[in-house]
Amino acid sequence: MTSPSEPQQPGGFPPAPPAPSSAQPPRPPAPAAPPAPPYPVPSHPAPGYPAAGYHAAPPAPGYPGPGYSAVAPAVPPRGLLPWVLGFLIVIPFPFVGGIASGIAMAVSGGASRRAGGVARENARAALNWGLTYLLISTSLIVMHFVVLFLLTAESPATGFFPIGIPVTIYVAISLLHLVLVIIGTIWSSSGAVMRVPFAIPFLRA
Repeated sequence: MTSPSEPQQPGGFPPAPPAPSSAQPPRPPAPAAPPAPPYPVPSHPAPGYPAAGYHAAPPAPGYPGPGYSAVAPAVPPRGLLPWVLGFLIVIPFPFVGGIASGIAMAVSGGASRRAGGVARENARAALNWGLTYLLISTSLIVMHFVVLFLLTAESPATGFFPIGIPVTIYVAISLLHLVLVIIGTIWSSSGAVMRVPFAIPFLRA
């Protein structure tokens, strides 16, 4: 029989005993993991940034250092311009190209002498030959018109000679001038010294 103080379930049955608890006692916390070791210094640092404690060796002579572009050395003056201006002789006007070529070579040669070295020698040679060619060509042109005037004053000339002698010499000298200009341009561009031994030495070394 049940005690009058115990609660009664409907139907007069006593209360069921409490079910055992399924909760388990708390577990102790897991030990903390050891700290990760520091990252090692990479053996191949990023381009442009050396590794810590590493000093890059200086580059070998003749090779640029890392991260720097190679700079081409400046080309020293060579006295090329006075010889290139000699090609003005190909101007398709009678006698104009020769006179313009001689004047340009003389003026440019005088200005290029200030550079010194190879440029000074090539400019001096170009100036001397330019003045020589200018003097000869101008004299031949004047001689041609003088001969033409003297021989045709009384009667017209019937042949090319002797009136054409100054013109023939002028053409030969102009061809020689063109050959010398080509050679002088090649030699000057390669850094060699061009010399014209038969030019009048208006300007000495």
